Amino acid sequence: MKKENIFLPAFGNKPKTIIGRDNIMSEFIEGLSYPVGHRNRAVFLAGQRGTGKTTLLLEFAEIAAKQNFVCARVAATDDMLDEVIQSIQMNGARFVPASKQKVKGVSVGALGFSFGLTFSEEAESQLGFRLKLSMLCDELEKHDKGVLILVDEVQSNTPAMRSLATAYQHLVGENKNIAMVMAGLPSSISAVLNDDILTFLNRAYKVYLEPLPPGEVSIAYMNEFTNLGKTIDANTLDIAVEATKGYPYLFQLIGYYILGFSQNTDVITEDIVGRAIDASKLDMVENIFNAALKPLSQRDRDFLTAMSKDKGDSKISDIKDRINVSRSYAQMYRTRLIEAGVIAASGRGELTFLVPYLGEYLRGEF
Repeated sequence: MKKENIFLPAFGNKPKTIIGRDNIMSEFIEGLSYPVGHRNRAVFLAGQRGTGKTTLLLEFAEIAAKQNFVCARVAATDDMLDEVIQSIQMNGARFVPASKQKVKGVSVGALGFSFGLTFSEEAESQLGFRLKLSMLCDELEKHDKGVLILVDEVQSNTPAMRSLATAYQHLVGENKNIAMVMAGLPSSISAVLNDDILTFLNRAYKVYLEPLPPGEVSIAYMNEFTNLGKTIDANTLDIAVEATKGYPYLFQLIGYYILGFSQNTDVITEDIVGRAIDASKLDMVENIFNAALKPLSQRDRDFLTAMSKDKGDSKISDIKDRINVSRSYAQMYRTRLIEAGVIAASGRGELTFLVPYLGEYLRGEF
């Protein structure tokens, strides 16, 4: 019988195994028990593509549902406000009786629900997002349910983002049982937090997704391979673990290819792991590198190419000389690329790539 490949290196999926994020999930669970308005009930997840933001949103939704919250998980698009309302109505409908509630008249005071969580015609046509969300919170509160809004791929300074954030602030001020999690690229999260209108969001709990601990990656691989009846020696396992660089997407990719290349054997060899690493790097080009580089300017890319000349950390003084700019000009691009989540400061005057293997790719070593 063909053995199941339990690794899921596709965006938008919730993998079977989530590792290295226990503290983040514990903080989130604890935050739901805090009073309305507590900073841990408004969470920002910042990380590059492939660091597990969507996975955590899916996990948060499952956790919150068990804590009596009705969840609306949406992407940060222009129509996300309508999707938030519709998701709450759909996911909360089973908790609210659908008996008819007659609404007399069409004055604002008479507006409400026609049945269940379906708005009356007057409410649907005359009320805006914030008031509809407030009404849903009130109705669900009668049934001991809170509301959790989860937003993926946060976009900076859009009308919908501002409307959602300001509605959240108003409802917190009205003591509605509501919580919110927003996930996005570091540059997008930074722009939202620096928006002049949304400065109150700086009080939120901010999480920057760090690389996975090597020990947890090793244990996870060993457990999954053993459960599938496969053996791997310590040295070969270490090669696989080191190749992930603690990057969640690579953890899934390399595991996926290892199992794929070992379908006809129960022994995972160095050759199998090497082939899995090579295949994973090619996927990184298509799904990570291209996406990370696309929004950057040519000068940003020149800066990264100059960095790639070093096989270890790069000195800002060397980079400025390679691209022939002043130190202040180089510092400007350094800041831009750090905010984009592509590089990080690794020491005084030194920089390192955050996206695994990007330096190798820019050096033409793939």
